[in-house]
Amino acid sequence: MKPRNKLQRKILKLSQGLSPLTEHQYKEAVRKVGLHIAKYSPKRGYECLDCGHTWTGAETKRAVCPHCAAKLEVDKTRKKNFCDKSYFAVVTKCQGFQVVRMFFMQTNLRQGSEPTYWICEAFQRWLTPEGKTQIVGRARHWLSHYCDCWNWGSDMELRDENAGHTVTPWKVVGQSSVISEIRRNGYSGDFHHCSPYTLFKRLLTDNRIETLWKVGQYKLVSYSFGNSYKFDKYWSSIKIALRHKYQINDPTIWFDLLDSLDYLDKDLRNPNLICPANLKAAHDEWMSKKESKIQKERERQERLRLQRIEEQYLEDLKQAQKDEDEYKNSKSKFFDLEFKDKEIIIKPLMSVKEFMEEGRQMHHCVFTNNYYKKQSALILHALVEGVSIATIEFSLEDFSVVQCRKAYNKKPELYDRIMTLMKRNTPQIMSKAV
Repeated sequence: MKPRNKLQRKILKLSQGLSPLTEHQYKEAVRKVGLHIAKYSPKRGYECLDCGHTWTGAETKRAVCPHCAAKLEVDKTRKKNFCDKSYFAVVTKCQGFQVVRMFFMQTNLRQGSEPTYWICEAFQRWLTPEGKTQIVGRARHWLSHYCDCWNWGSDMELRDENAGHTVTPWKVVGQSSVISEIRRNGYSGDFHHCSPYTLFKRLLTDNRIETLWKVGQYKLVSYSFGNSYKFDKYWSSIKIALRHKYQINDPTIWFDLLDSLDYLDKDLRNPNLICPANLKAAHDEWMSKKESKIQKERERQERLRLQRIEEQYLEDLKQAQKDEDEYKNSKSKFFDLEFKDKEIIIKPLMSVKEFMEEGRQMHHCVFTNNYYKKQSALILHALVEGVSIATIEFSLEDFSVVQCRKAYNKKPELYDRIMTLMKRNTPQIMSKAV
């Protein structure tokens, strides 16, 4: 992307003048970010894949190489090749701009060979003292959303932000150098597990983060980066906690406590509630009360649901009584039909009330959609040991089965036998329909 204004032109020019990684930074990246493996087998002992040194010792999950002093993860599998990809950051400043440089590092280890490390700068984030940002980086392969799909042969140019620029560095390498505005707003050299760019951006643009950072609420700051909704919602409670010098060491539990208090309509400005001496105990107590209230609400909703079902049943029963005579006058001539095989009995529904019970039992619309009013259809059901297993709609116009459904409108297990039985007895229905 070509620079469009004076700021972008200045940033691009300064970016081209940034120095490459120093030897010290490279070695620190290899030590802190690179993959370090020790192969272990009960017969041969340990082999350091960094320097190739071998030694014997008790089986452990981690080891330190006696030769190169590397801290190693112990691998006990038969795997011989290892590849690791990660990012690290270099934090520097340049003519009043804060710069966070993101480097991609690939580590390749092979048993019996020297390790190789490939490092290349992926992108840079430039911040002004006012918090305005600009990205200078390499192009990305647009067909993939994978975060490591950089076009390493492309130039470092101005870029629009996308998902690939949201990666968090595994480590910050070298001595961090920051602009005076960031130091003024509370930063003193330790990121406290926060992403450098996110921390700097928020320190420069959000006075709430500045306040929290200056009073040492580092975990709360880190939590706020991924939970902005709760952070905004409960900011007034956070201010009360700060006023009472309450240290929030477990923000997840603390915000869960606030959620419970909010659900129970408690005062979220009361320090006795939001600043407990034993956070875990207070969390469990109020969570229990919240669950109790939720359970009572569920029971109330269930009672209302059952009440509505009962009211609907009584209403349906009244409707069934009104339509009973009409149905019997229309279909009573079929009521003596009964078709049987070894275990299946098929017979018509004898009353509108049976339609209602059939619909409730089978969870379909045979009653709701007034199938008993259909003059051109005969509704039957198939029973096994007195229990309905399928509802059958039979056409009195072409004398065929229109549909045969079990509960929830699914196909019955004995569908073929039911259809055979219906076809065999179709002449009886035809004789009644004349």
